[in-house]
Amino acid sequence: MDHDEAQRRRPMQEYVRLYNAGRPLHEIQRMFREQHLVHEPPMTFSPPHSLHPSSLEQYRDEGDEKRWFDSPTLSDGGWSSAGEDDHMDKETGFPAMSAHAYYKNASLTQRPLVSRVRNDWRTDPRYGQSYSPPPDGDEYGPPDCIQIMSARKFRRVVGLLLVSLVFFCFAWAWWLGPKLSEHLMLKGSLDTRIKAGKGWFGVNMRPKFADMVQLETLDASLIPTGGRGSKRLIIVGDVHGCKDELSELLSKLSFHPSTDHLILAGDLISKGPSSPAVVSLALSLNASCVRGNHEDRVLLAHRDLNSRHLRPASMPMPDLNPVHYTPHPSQPSDTDNNAFPHGDATDRALAASLSPSEIAYLAACPVILRIGPIPTMGDVSVVHAGLVPGVALERQDPSAVMSMRSIDLGTHVPSRDANEGVPWTKLWNKYQGMLPKRQRSTVLYGHDSKRGLVLDRWSKGLDTGCVKGGRLSALVVGEGGWRGGVGTRVVSVKCRDYRPRELGVLGQS
Repeated sequence: MDHDEAQRRRPMQEYVRLYNAGRPLHEIQRMFREQHLVHEPPMTFSPPHSLHPSSLEQYRDEGDEKRWFDSPTLSDGGWSSAGEDDHMDKETGFPAMSAHAYYKNASLTQRPLVSRVRNDWRTDPRYGQSYSPPPDGDEYGPPDCIQIMSARKFRRVVGLLLVSLVFFCFAWAWWLGPKLSEHLMLKGSLDTRIKAGKGWFGVNMRPKFADMVQLETLDASLIPTGGRGSKRLIIVGDVHGCKDELSELLSKLSFHPSTDHLILAGDLISKGPSSPAVVSLALSLNASCVRGNHEDRVLLAHRDLNSRHLRPASMPMPDLNPVHYTPHPSQPSDTDNNAFPHGDATDRALAASLSPSEIAYLAACPVILRIGPIPTMGDVSVVHAGLVPGVALERQDPSAVMSMRSIDLGTHVPSRDANEGVPWTKLWNKYQGMLPKRQRSTVLYGHDSKRGLVLDRWSKGLDTGCVKGGRLSALVVGEGGWRGGVGTRVVSVKCRDYRPRELGVLGQS
């Protein structure tokens, strides 16, 4: 062997000697780097301890360097057999091994892979504060508070808890807290009266009104059953004289009198441009209706037009249609704005424009229209404004049914002012939830255009402000039910704004 070959093999001899002496692999590599005997081994370097044990035993026993490199065991393990120089890596001075031989002999290692793990994490800045062993020498003792708080996982957990806490505070302040407070108030308003046995509002004696129908029940043949060939009920919110929009809505629904029945939830007249045409259309379709506050005012104005002029008992009454009555020129007109500055003139003018059949149709509209039981909806009724929970339909106050928007939780007295108490629908739905399932009922109503379309569990608000440029909405009952049941859906059309405009407002719009 020449001198260059001996110099090249010297690092390998020293490596094997240190390995046989029991030195750890990382210490041998560190020593070699410090002495500049070899360069940093490449990634494909395979250390001697990963060789087959028989090759190391053969080298230890015979001590012959030449035979160790030329041993049959190494040749079988995958060493290159092209020549002696091919067994050595010229850059590192260590034996070269093919990938097949390395992975074949890796399972026969004498030392576990954990011996090759380094503790570089102790000084790596990515892991936070540098590690220093405790003074008592217990290197594996419990970590201190600084180490715990500087851990990345701990910071993530603390951040998640803080975000959850902030979210809960906002949810409590804006939603959970008010909901819980409202629930307790509604429950207390109902429980105290039920447990104490006190009377409800409306259970006392109520005067009867001869010129008003309090309650009417819909023909049972018109109630949807959910089967094939079942009819549909179409309940429309406040029309307010918007005849074109009502016709468009019915066309959108493919309305046909033989299969559908129309119900108008009050205020089908007044404010809009075509109140008589709306009543005439309802008559032609044989539609049902309920009395709203505007119908009530117009009917009162009509009665006043035909009763305010005294005449002898022998003189026959004039025609009920006030359009045929002409007052004396010296008397103020019944529709003069100066004579009736509080809006009565508008109602009187509208009453004068309606025919006797149209007046009779409006007068026959009940305050409450009871539809009857419908699956998933309970006992269904249609009113214009609302109902007081716990009071029978025949004992409801008709004035409140046509005008209420809120209710007092302490007295259960309804009010037309939305700011006095809570919306009556909240107390109504809470009360229905406390009743047995067979006694629950749903109320369909209009009147409250400020709240718009409100579809609660046991109440459905359908006034979406058509005359103000909103929409005209209808609740369709009897189609789209699950497994042949009675389903509901809402259909609406856009409306024009029919409100009178001042000159300044028109100039800005």
